[in-house]
Amino acid sequence: MSVHAPVLDLTSGGDPFGTAVLEAWKAGPRLGLFHEIIERDDGLITVNDIHRYFAPFEEWGPLEQQLCERAAQRVLDVGCGPGRHATHLLAQGHEVLGIEPSPGAATVARERGVDVLTASVESLEPALGTFDTILLGGQNLGLLGSREKAGGVLRRLASLTKPGGALLGVSIDPYTLTSDCNRAYRDKNRALGRLPGQQRLRIRDGAVSTSWFDYLFVSATELEELLSGTPWQLHELVPHGKQYLAHLVRS
Repeated sequence: MSVHAPVLDLTSGGDPFGTAVLEAWKAGPRLGLFHEIIERDDGLITVNDIHRYFAPFEEWGPLEQQLCERAAQRVLDVGCGPGRHATHLLAQGHEVLGIEPSPGAATVARERGVDVLTASVESLEPALGTFDTILLGGQNLGLLGSREKAGGVLRRLASLTKPGGALLGVSIDPYTLTSDCNRAYRDKNRALGRLPGQQRLRIRDGAVSTSWFDYLFVSATELEELLSGTPWQLHELVPHGKQYLAHLVRS
């Protein structure tokens, strides 16, 4: 669901995603009651039902299911939210550490039995040890952020991955978004020297928002270009509609 809305004077720096997730968790997650509101800097608004973060494995899309089916042994779930993937992997016998910058979402994940570090991908340190699988579910391959940022993020994640380990990420091919506003947004990015699928976003809840952040959608070709000079190689790309699952291997 996407609509256009007037720009409001919002207070930034809050935890709107965590607030919505906590409210849903306390009330008992149900369809249609709590929502995640994502605003792009051109005014485009996307509304997602919070219930999807609590849906059982059987209700997930095929790429999210494959994401967990391909995970091996010790898993780092980056941007774990309230623990959708992590709780499933724990039930399958995996050792899982979640990384989540939203304090509210991290609290819910902990209450669901997940070991969670409240942190961002940029702050991850070698003291965490090494992992067999890095998980970037729910389109979190977008945490690569931008052309300039992606290499650093990929190298940081590689430093936490055992040789031969995997990075599994879901994303959207930006060129499958064919509305006039998405075409115009890609053209604007090109004019600014950015990758066409770079998104400038913030999460909102009422009059509270996060600060603006960059989230990156790339095509398969663009992803391979970003991997150049990093320890990662593209092992397989599995398309499904507008999305795809990228399976990377650490050399």
